[in-house]
Amino acid sequence: MKKATSLILFLLLSIVNFAQKVDLNYYLPENISLNLEIPTPEDFLGFQVGEWHVSHDQLTAYMRLLAAKSDRAVIQEYGRSYENKTLLHLIFTSPDNQSKLYELKKAHQDLCDPTKSSNTDISSMPVVILLGYSVHGNEASGANASLLSAYYLAAAEGDEIEKVLENSIILIDPCLNPDGLTRFTTWANMYKSQQISPDPNNLAFSEAWPGGRTNHYWFDLNRDYLLLTNPESKGRVQKLQEWRPNVVTDHHEMGSNSSFFFQPGVKSRNNPLTPDKNYTLTKKIASYHSDALNKIGSLYFSEEIFDDYYFGKGSSYPDINGGIGILFEQASVRGFERETVNGKLTFPFAIRNQFRVSLSTINAAHVLKDELLNYQKEFFTSGIKEASKSTVKAYVFGDRYDHGKTYEFIKLLQGHNIQVHNLSNNYQTGNLEFSTNDSYIVPMEQENFRLIRSFFEPVNKFKDSIFYDVSTWNLPMSFNMPYAGISNKNNIGGIINNIDFQPGEIISEKIPYAYVFKWDEYYAPRALFKLLKAGVTVKVSTSEFTYNEKDIKEDFGYGTILIPATNQKLSHDKISKLLKKCAIEDGIDIYGLKTGWNSDGIDLGSPKFIAVNYPKVLMLVGGRISSRDAGEIWHLFDTRYKLPITMTEVTRLSRLNLSKYTSIILPGGSYNELDDTDISKLKNWVKSGGNLIAYKSANQWLSSNKFIKIKYKKGAKPDTSAQINYANKSKEYSKQIISGAIFEVNLDLSHPLAYGYHNSKIPVFKTTANVVEFSESTDYKWFNYSESPLLSGYASDANIKQIAKTPFLLVNAMGAGKIISIFDNTNFRGVWYGTNKIFCNALIFGPIINTGRSRYYE
Repeated sequence: MKKATSLILFLLLSIVNFAQKVDLNYYLPENISLNLEIPTPEDFLGFQVGEWHVSHDQLTAYMRLLAAKSDRAVIQEYGRSYENKTLLHLIFTSPDNQSKLYELKKAHQDLCDPTKSSNTDISSMPVVILLGYSVHGNEASGANASLLSAYYLAAAEGDEIEKVLENSIILIDPCLNPDGLTRFTTWANMYKSQQISPDPNNLAFSEAWPGGRTNHYWFDLNRDYLLLTNPESKGRVQKLQEWRPNVVTDHHEMGSNSSFFFQPGVKSRNNPLTPDKNYTLTKKIASYHSDALNKIGSLYFSEEIFDDYYFGKGSSYPDINGGIGILFEQASVRGFERETVNGKLTFPFAIRNQFRVSLSTINAAHVLKDELLNYQKEFFTSGIKEASKSTVKAYVFGDRYDHGKTYEFIKLLQGHNIQVHNLSNNYQTGNLEFSTNDSYIVPMEQENFRLIRSFFEPVNKFKDSIFYDVSTWNLPMSFNMPYAGISNKNNIGGIINNIDFQPGEIISEKIPYAYVFKWDEYYAPRALFKLLKAGVTVKVSTSEFTYNEKDIKEDFGYGTILIPATNQKLSHDKISKLLKKCAIEDGIDIYGLKTGWNSDGIDLGSPKFIAVNYPKVLMLVGGRISSRDAGEIWHLFDTRYKLPITMTEVTRLSRLNLSKYTSIILPGGSYNELDDTDISKLKNWVKSGGNLIAYKSANQWLSSNKFIKIKYKKGAKPDTSAQINYANKSKEYSKQIISGAIFEVNLDLSHPLAYGYHNSKIPVFKTTANVVEFSESTDYKWFNYSESPLLSGYASDANIKQIAKTPFLLVNAMGAGKIISIFDNTNFRGVWYGTNKIFCNALIFGPIINTGRSRYYE
């Protein structure tokens, strides 16, 4: 009886002790000496690390305190998030190194410059390490671990840490996603109980939509390192290019029932542009993580699930820049304690794992310093050698119709430290013509040769058919940018250090009869919205015409915008000033015409000019709607086109007066929250003249609820005739997944949704294997995938066949309204400039679409 009582008491005490707050010693390595003048996280926060989720303002304030208290540390702010939250690096090195930090950084840059690296002395050069935490805001064990990493580097004493700091420069980025972390920490702390329930059904583990993973506009920042859509990424990549760290860590979380992952990942899924030595070094570093986790008894795995194929992630972008990127994935708590298949998972346990592999990274980089520096040097020198042997010596690009888009393309390249030059001579290859007035050239023989290849080369050969992310990211295709590889250096002009946005101009009679501007420029919609918001009467041409009077001889295509000079609410002087503002800010040329009688095509008073109204837009969000789709749409219109969009929870539809909106957007997702009354209300709104834009999987919901009649093809099946081992069954099925590939779509350029395009074939991005069938009796083939549609990326032969000649979008009439079904992604990750205008056209010109029986829109 006494033994039983003692055992019960022991177990109860164990449970109580397990639930108690841990102290600092729980996290720190054994037998270390600390500088007591350095404040601990608990001294500053008033709570121990892991007791609460640290907020972003607390986190950055503690980093600033350490910089003030320690001569080993300095703060450098590198940007602000959309919500104006600070992005910073806390940089640690020895006090002596701090006094010459600029010189050390310059020497490291020279190491990466093949024209200077032969003169660098690696033996005296510190290794550069960047520890990056919580790019996904709701994977908060990383951000909380950064408190411990910073404290340790500031407070630890002894010969070992002194040697590390003497031979290392360590940048701590405590939170890569301040806006997402703020949403998540508010949620997690809000639902913390004194008596914590680890039940996975607890509300604390089910974040409210959109969750804290993404940033302000709901972008996944861990996919943005190449694309530079967001300010967080722009600032971060600028510093990565400036510092060229040898090792970069990327601290994440995964499913709660897992353990801990560190790289390397699946070897067969490494990008072929990454040298094999990268994998060898990653595996050497992995042995240090293994030792660290063995010491504290944490389960872990490596070389499974994850890969480094897509260079746009925090753990892979360093690989294409001469460094070693390391992904860490910790089983996620998403609160404070959680029941899992491995037992109870606590927040302090997750933080400790992240902290200990931070230290093992520093230790490994210190020991392997010379090998890492030599690898980086060789990475860039070998790149130049490969470039000199390449048959492609440069890429020429430019869009003579769209200078705004070309400007954004050049800015993106320059954001990656890629040199862009003027084109010295006009160049023609095949049907492509490049003029020195609006084309540019990227030489291959420069530091970032491999990165240039990853941006410009289409890919169609793969060692593996499984991809953790997309299988291609060809930038010219994403911009719908004409480009070509050339085999000589004859046309390389002067380097462009700074590219300025090219303003348009007013090309006008003194007192014009009317003004017109073309719909070609990327920012033309922004100009249109300014005019409509000001109350200017505007029309759009649904046919072509030519004007030929005195100094103005121009062809004007479908989608040309007309501003009559008379019968306007604003005075001629005010309209003139507004148009000048549009021309300068939005890069459009505006023509003031003397007469309405055109030399060819329709006249300005033709009924084929149709009035355009200011869009009043409602977008449904929340519930099971994709926050990524919604965020991309919100970002497009809010930050680029400057059009306000009303976003409302899908469950509020029944309470809304829909008659005030001209367009309603349904992003991808399920709308099962809507009942029969809601469905009837939405149908009646469309029948009354509403313009409903259904995006991606939202069309499946529309079809099942009889808004539209569309049929999806059955998915491509794996080859069951072959003998497949049980262990490889899932891999066989994965061959039919399209994780992200580029396909070709045919456009009817006379259709309002194609206004502003000049090529009847465009690249589009497809992220699913869902395919819609044409109904030959009712559907016009205005937008369809080509007969051989795959341009770049992985898709199985079966899927390519499935997709060929199927619709990219459809337009259906319902009463007086329209339903525009866009089946694939026109706004992918904010970088797919080439198809943004299709979505924008759906919103602006959707109401004027004629769904009559003529084959061509005219």
